[in-house]
Amino acid sequence: MSKLKRLGILFAVLLFAVGLVSSCTPGSAAPQVSPLTESEVRAFADPIAENFLYAISTGSYIDYTRDFTPTLKSNHSEDYFKDINPRRLEAVGAYVSKEFWMMSYKNERINVAYRAKFVKEPADVIVSVYFKNISGKWYVDGIQYDSLLMRQYDC
Repeated sequence: MSKLKRLGILFAVLLFAVGLVSSCTPGSAAPQVSPLTESEVRAFADPIAENFLYAISTGSYIDYTRDFTPTLKSNHSEDYFKDINPRRLEAVGAYVSKEFWMMSYKNERINVAYRAKFVKEPADVIVSVYFKNISGKWYVDGIQYDSLLMRQYDC
């Protein structure tokens, strides 16, 4: 094999190795949210969660989606809300209260979990709210509800 071919193969291997190593370094991962204290997170998260949980009881789509990202709002259309919200109310009843449970960070989002009380659900409804910062304002970028009654009603 000629010296020039060997040099070309060595260069290609080195280029591949550098690319492989740099793709695994922390600097190339998705940006992380700067850690906020629990009280800083709760200052924006608690009122937003209170608003959309209360909107379940009132049936107000506008209030329910007020703090959603554009993507989440398009995934939770008014027709979707009108379909699922009555099932939620039938399953667990009206919203009563919530209690902060825990929070965590994942990439550019903050997950805040609450233990919520609803009139008909004897156990807690676990509400996980995913927040994303867009231009300095925090928006809801995802919501998950979990309770035995909600699972039974598929809502």
